Amino acid sequence: MPTLLSAVAGGVAGAYYEEACATASTFDTTNFSEDTKRQLSYLDSVSLEAAESEELYNILSDMANIYGTYQACRSNPMTRVNECMYLEPELTELMAQVGNYEDHLWAWQAWHNGVGRQLRPLYLRYVELKNKEAQLNGYADYGDQWRQKYETTEMETIVQDLYVQVEPLYKQLHAYIRRKLYDTYGPDKIDLRGPLPAHLLGDMWGRFWVNLNSIAIPFPEKPSTDPSPEMIRQNYTVERMFQTGNQFYTSMGLLPVPDTFWNLSMLEKPTDGREVACHATAWDFYDGKDFRIRMCTKVVFEDFQTVHHELGHIQYYMQYAFQPLNFRDGANDGFHEAVGELMAMSFSTTKHLNAIGLLNVPDDPDVDMNFLLFQALNTISTLPFHLTQDTWRWSMFRGDIPLEELNDNYWAEKARVVGVAPPVGRDPALDLDITAIYHVCNDFDMIRYFMRTFYQYQFNEVLCQAAGHTGPLYKCDFYNSTAAGDALAEMLKLGASKPWQDAMEALTGQRDILATPLLNYFEPLRAWLEAENIKNGDYIGWDIPPKQLVNKEFAPHLKEKMQQKLGLSPARESPSPRLRKNRMSSDIRPALHNVRL
Repeated sequence: MPTLLSAVAGGVAGAYYEEACATASTFDTTNFSEDTKRQLSYLDSVSLEAAESEELYNILSDMANIYGTYQACRSNPMTRVNECMYLEPELTELMAQVGNYEDHLWAWQAWHNGVGRQLRPLYLRYVELKNKEAQLNGYADYGDQWRQKYETTEMETIVQDLYVQVEPLYKQLHAYIRRKLYDTYGPDKIDLRGPLPAHLLGDMWGRFWVNLNSIAIPFPEKPSTDPSPEMIRQNYTVERMFQTGNQFYTSMGLLPVPDTFWNLSMLEKPTDGREVACHATAWDFYDGKDFRIRMCTKVVFEDFQTVHHELGHIQYYMQYAFQPLNFRDGANDGFHEAVGELMAMSFSTTKHLNAIGLLNVPDDPDVDMNFLLFQALNTISTLPFHLTQDTWRWSMFRGDIPLEELNDNYWAEKARVVGVAPPVGRDPALDLDITAIYHVCNDFDMIRYFMRTFYQYQFNEVLCQAAGHTGPLYKCDFYNSTAAGDALAEMLKLGASKPWQDAMEALTGQRDILATPLLNYFEPLRAWLEAENIKNGDYIGWDIPPKQLVNKEFAPHLKEKMQQKLGLSPARESPSPRLRKNRMSSDIRPALHNVRL
């Protein structure tokens, strides 16, 4: 249950928001400017009745509490001592290790059974309430509301068209990683023509594959591009990591974080026994001066990258802080995520790490390939994951999946698109495994991460040109380039005051989202992977077991029954595109932009 303080604060903010919406609805906007109309559109929102609003608030709080406090317990197989592990840091560290199949299996099953099964009934009620609220606001369902934040009715077509272009690269990476897992775990655990086991991909969800780099690195005899040991040798602290990240931004002429950032942020996990949410998040408190990060930072390179990512959110907040309140947001959620990931990528180049004394590696094409593979494990591997997390939820919100088939259908879609399968059998009556990740049980879409990857490489290409970079894009570092900083700041200052296409045009000179910059960046890796897979005789793609095939159609009476359960009107049509409404409705909260976990 929510704390009394947060419940009271949420109630006050919710009441104020409802009053503001009611006031805004009384205006005749016929002669208002487009800017004023856009501001008022963020207040064109209808909330659930008070009892259901409170129920939804409590459900979200309960789901977050289950996720944040669950411990997986066992008798340690080596010491026989009973041990309990939180997700952070113990289970996360366990899943990041490579080689112990049974440990990974235990952790994966304990987490998904322990968290997902508790969340399932809460999540199903959450879906009903969110669908009802979305329909009160003129949307077909909650998925429709999410998609229309991108101010288009073609969102489903756009994401599929983008993925079709990058899917061949993903399948080459998938085949290469499958071979490396086969070499590590053996033929009794890995099928060279099958999907990948979800528990062996380096984290609890198979989202980021970076922790497989130790077995996947193309040229392991070459100097490492991981500066973690050098960070330890140079006595880096968490504070120094954030100071270094802040200096990266200011070197480009961008804004420094305010002094209050250092006093009010939680940059390390408290040591006083408090239970805290460790998922790295950046916060805007909407007073134009209070910006914070909450993160249980460790002195490792992966967290150093996340520091730069989170500071990207803070930079965005600070750049648009002068805008009216309703415009203090990214052009869309994907833009917000792209900025941080873009800066983390530039920071991670061997050129930059050499420049700040954390690496000393020569200019070597083999080292470049190691770097590109690492980047792919951090980006290309995520594309089908993020895509299916939301395309499946869009189908669920529409009522397209029978209740008794939800979890089976989820894993069937994962097998079809991602080429990943659960390591153990799942119970369709108890399990709803999609809920066991932070974003799903905390009411965040994940298509933002899919979109951000394409935006990231588009932005990178333009900023590299502004910085005067010549040569391969993966060698570009815009550290110390005020020209690149000026170009980026002009876009960031727009906030949500213009459609995202306008913001895209302000930075790149064109209005479309493109896959070609990403493909150009990774072209050397694609060619190398293709040659390597041919050399090894590896199968590109995967065979799907019959029980994991997706049944796209089912009996009309079942579909109607499911839609009724979710509070939907089966014949309802999606409305025409409309301006993005305020990101907050019945669940009032500070704006936070969630990143990697």
